[in-house]
Amino acid sequence: MRAGNTGWPYLLRRALGHHVRDRVRDRARDLSGRRVRHPLTTSAELAAAGAARRLVVHPAAPAPLRRPGGLPEPLWRSWCAGHVGESAEQVVLDVRGATVVSGFGWVFASGRLVADLWQERVRSAPRLAAHVRADGPAVHLEGTTASLLAPWAQNYYHWTVQGVPRVGMLAAAADLAEVDHWLVPPHTHPYLGEWLDLLGVPRAARVEVSGADRRFTTERLLVSSVPAAGYNVPPWVVDDVRQRVAPSRVGGGPALLFVDRPDTGRRRLINREQVLRAVRERGFTVVHLEDAHLAEEVSLFASARVVVGVHGAGLTNALHCPPGAHLVEITPTGLSYPTFHKLAAVAGLHHHVLPGTEPALPGALAFLDNQADVVADVAALRRLLDRLVPVTPRVGGGVL
Repeated sequence: MRAGNTGWPYLLRRALGHHVRDRVRDRARDLSGRRVRHPLTTSAELAAAGAARRLVVHPAAPAPLRRPGGLPEPLWRSWCAGHVGESAEQVVLDVRGATVVSGFGWVFASGRLVADLWQERVRSAPRLAAHVRADGPAVHLEGTTASLLAPWAQNYYHWTVQGVPRVGMLAAAADLAEVDHWLVPPHTHPYLGEWLDLLGVPRAARVEVSGADRRFTTERLLVSSVPAAGYNVPPWVVDDVRQRVAPSRVGGGPALLFVDRPDTGRRRLINREQVLRAVRERGFTVVHLEDAHLAEEVSLFASARVVVGVHGAGLTNALHCPPGAHLVEITPTGLSYPTFHKLAAVAGLHHHVLPGTEPALPGALAFLDNQADVVADVAALRRLLDRLVPVTPRVGGGVL
């Protein structure tokens, strides 16, 4: 078993960095004036004042959270503490003379931040946008501009459940043939360009945006709210994504998949060889998704009835599995939240959480540690797979 981002020396360093260094840095930003407190407005206020047209595309809906079997009580309490029990209504805003700032796509109207387009509560728009300024040099875009920018839009999970559905929302409010410019994330991953092709966003109209200092003033801006706040994925989001990739959901691939993560320096599987032995004994195909194209990923998961992997964006592809499939998520003890549990529930899948066996920070010191590696509980994994996939001689266990 190799060393990694686990153990008490690592945890104490991370706790010191998170609870002390980050707060000192934030305080220094406050004192230096680099943290901006923007005046705020909402899409409803703009519409009420006649400064914009606002269309409700999807009404608010309940978003229940059900405890998965075997989830330890401390993890369940942490899930409940951050749970938002409702998927907020989703709107499209049609506004003249707005400014779009940074790769996160903050929208300002008359100098005020339109705060409700980004619907997260903990990482709210005022908090995340505090390091950008609405004034300064800007590129002016004539005609109609549509924005698909949002926080973390380049991440596969965020793009799939928060970026892709926004095109359908915009189409419900306006004729997209009228759009002259599309503000989109940089195509640092092939799937972004492939998705935009599939969504019908013309390549010549795409304006790739990154960085905190990019600013665009617009003659007319079409922008939607960002769905899936609090990891609540509305059913219509899953339906929208599945319908758009329907031609690739042809099936015929492996029924058992283990999603292997590349060694990126975080969320590494410390006892990877033991886990690989356990899944290969049961005929799982080990897949690497970092270089896969969108159609390949969809087709690969379309026949899978059991998917196993460490918490990561690649598990988003489970929404392409047939209803009734099982998703087994191996999570570091310091990084467990209901992202894929909520996605699986809406997609009609059975979700299983297997927390790691590495030590974790206690009580008030704990935080979601995105850098932590995981020591999988191989015994628990074997017991679960004995229920789902009994060991029998079979063809499989290859690598794709």
